[in-house]
Formats: sequence, C-alpha cells, structure tokens
Amino acid sequence: MNKILIYTACCFMALSIQACKLTDVTDLKPDHKLDESTVVVDIPSAEKLLAGGYYSLRDEPLALYCAAIPGYMGVNLTSTSATYTSFINNNVLPNNNTLNGNVYAGPYQLIQTANFVIEKTQALQVTNPRKGSIIAEAKFLRALGHFYVLRLFGQFWDISSKYGIELKDKPNLPVTARANVKTSYELILSDLDEAIKNCPDYETGVAKGYATKLAAKALKSRVLLYKKDYTGAASLAKEVMDGPAELTSNFLNMFQSEKYKSDEVILAAITFANNNNIYFENGKSYYYVSGGFNLSDRYIALLRTDVRKTIIGKTSRDPAADPTKWHGNGKFLKGVDGSRNDTEYYFRLAEAYLIYAEAEARRDGGSLSDAIDAVNALRLKRGAGIVSATNKAQLLSLIRTEKELELGAESGEDWFDIVRYIKNGDVQAATIKATLSDENKLILPIPQVTVEASNKVVEQNPGY
Repeated sequence: MNKILIYTACCFMALSIQACKLTDVTDLKPDHKLDESTVVVDIPSAEKLLAGGYYSLRDEPLALYCAAIPGYMGVNLTSTSATYTSFINNNVLPNNNTLNGNVYAGPYQLIQTANFVIEKTQALQVTNPRKGSIIAEAKFLRALGHFYVLRLFGQFWDISSKYGIELKDKPNLPVTARANVKTSYELILSDLDEAIKNCPDYETGVAKGYATKLAAKALKSRVLLYKKDYTGAASLAKEVMDGPAELTSNFLNMFQSEKYKSDEVILAAITFANNNNIYFENGKSYYYVSGGFNLSDRYIALLRTDVRKTIIGKTSRDPAADPTKWHGNGKFLKGVDGSRNDTEYYFRLAEAYLIYAEAEARRDGGSLSDAIDAVNALRLKRGAGIVSATNKAQLLSLIRTEKELELGAESGEDWFDIVRYIKNGDVQAATIKATLSDENKLILPIPQVTVEASNKVVEQNPGY
C-alpha cells in the first residue's frame, strides 16, 4: 500500500459532508460524504467540494489533535491518559498511532481535498468570477495544511535544511521524497499570495469560518516569522492589525459565547451541535472538561498572575472547595449550541499584535518601542497593566510570555514558540523543560508506516 492510498483512505473517512447552502459549513453533516468522486460541473458543485476542506478544519485531527499535541509537547497542557505520555515526555516513537492517524494524516487530508477543489474547479469552462475565489480559498487551505506539516515534522527554522516535507500540489500524486525547507516555504507562500489576491474580503458580524484576504495575510505573517523574514512578517502583521477585525474587550466571552462569530477571530472552525455525540467533529469541550485534557500546574500558576486567569475552568474531577485544583481550559468548556463540540481558533487578531511585536524586535533596524507598544495595546484591551523592557532579550522573553497568556493551551502556538526561541538561541532547552534534552525531538518523527510504504523514499527525521 503506497502512501497516497493511505492519504486517500484518510480522506474518505474525514472529508465527508453535504452542503445545503454551498459552502455554508454550519449546514454540513458528517454522515454524508463528498470526496474526489464528486462530479463538479458548475460553481455550485465546486462549492460543495470546497465545503469538504472546511469540514476538515472542524474535524478531530486538525481541530483537536493538531492543537492539543503541541500543547503536550510544550509546558501548558498535560493529560491523565497514557495515550499522550510520550508527547508530554517528548519521546514519541514513529509507530505511535495518534501520530500517524491524526497529527500527520489530518493536515494531508485537508491538502488532498484542497487539491481536488483546485483541479476540478480549474477545469470548469465558466466565466463566473467565483471560480477564481474558490481556487484561492482552496489554495489557502492547502497552505494551512502544508504549514502544519512543516512545523510539526520539518526543520522549519533552517531554510538550508533538506528536511522539509512531502509536498502535494495535485491530487493523488505518487509518493515523492521530501522537499527541502526552502522549497516547502515557496509553495506555502505562493498559495498564500494567490489567496491574498483572490479570496473574498473579511467581513465583521458574520461567522469567521472561511478563507479571506485578511486570513491569508495573517497566516502569511506567521509563516514569514517562522521563515525569519522579520521585515515581511512585521509589515503584514501591521496590515492585519489595521482592521477590519477588532480586539475584543471581553476575553472570556469570546470563548464562552461569541465563539466563531467574534470580530476578533480571523479564522475558526465553525462547529455546531450534533446530537451531543463526542465522536462527531472534535469533541473539544468534552475532552477539556471530562476527557483528561488539563492545563498544567505550571500554566495555571502563570495564569494566576494575569487578568486572563478567568479562562481557567473547573472540571468534573476538581474538588468543589479547592479552587487551586481547577484544571479545565475555559476556552473550550462550553460547547457550541450546547453540544460537546467546540470551535478551534486558527487565527485571532491578538496573534497579529504579538507577531508584529516579535518581528519588529528581531528585524534589522526594528523599533523596540514600537514592539512594546503593540504588546501593551493588547494588554490594555485585556484590562492588564502595561509592561516595559530595557533591551531586546528582555523584550523577546516578555513577548513569549504574553503569547502564552494569550494563546496558551489553545492552538499549539506556545510550543512552536519554544522551538523557535531555542533555535534562535534565546533560551536553553533544558531551562524550558527537562525532557527537551535531545533537540532532535523538537520535531516529530515521520510515521513509520509512511517511511515503509514509500520504500524509504520518504526519509525519516534525524534522531529517530
């Protein structure tokens, strides 16, 4: 069985949906499936296939595992389940089932669907301008998928490294060797440039479940930060900060009531009630309340000193009379529409402020005062006091802490920051976490089934 068959099998299981209103993913039901066999004869049928990509954004592999697993690898999440011990201890083996079935396959199933959308929509003989924006949205989703794989499995911090990722720019491609990091970035950025040019505009007052020009700029600013193009990252992040998305003044309500409708949210998974079954979609509110996904004691202690401590929630396992034992993640305590499912925030405006601050602090000729002003603008909106830094190193440390307080235990960004700061020489791995003694373990192993199915054409990461 070759690798693409594995991808396709994953696709069949997870891409499944039916759209009643084109790409309105609030109407998509996972018990009806669309895959590459879907006949695309016009714009409405192309919209329905595109909806398959958006469904992947709210399904378990991307919305739950690709967010929680980095949290375990870092310092903000822990678990009562032995399933995640190897991630918490930074000692994941290539034959790990969660690694293969969710963390690796999840982004590739999104990429596969996006490629079918692109191929079939490009073949349509129509003049409808929506054709171009459908393709652009699919390219955004493909870029998002590839960037997940690059950060989790590739040496993204080294543009000269040969350990990039296997790129898929067409559906059902045969297995190929991993591209180098430079080429991996080139495809991701090319797709995002197309999305910035042709995606729909961002709108306030509506559900934030779709690719837009603003979402593409936001994601590109993140990609450029990782690529160490700090000037480009700062410039794009500043554009995102300028609107039309707006920071909310009620941090808790954004997660507890506004959800994906918040105008601070730039891209989220749109999740809806589905018979209260934890196994449909992501089950996120279930796992963070009763399923053993807990905030670490260290992260709770950090939050206790910040106004955002209101996000700490009480789980069913916590003693009623002891508030120090509260472990639940209040970002995902309350499911959408009373369900056990919750949305995933793929990008919030707050992150753009912190990307700008870090990129401005790191870039040649950057303004440390402008960087700290961006941090303080975010803090003041949250109701926190202003902070100061006397030098670049102190400022970078402050920014990383602020990002933990803002995004921690939410989407895995805190882990990727740890990796970047280690590789940039800002921190020592051992001072962050004792189990980070082997820097090869800053990225995950390629699943063994993929290496073997490719007859080792897909090379394993060093140290595994």
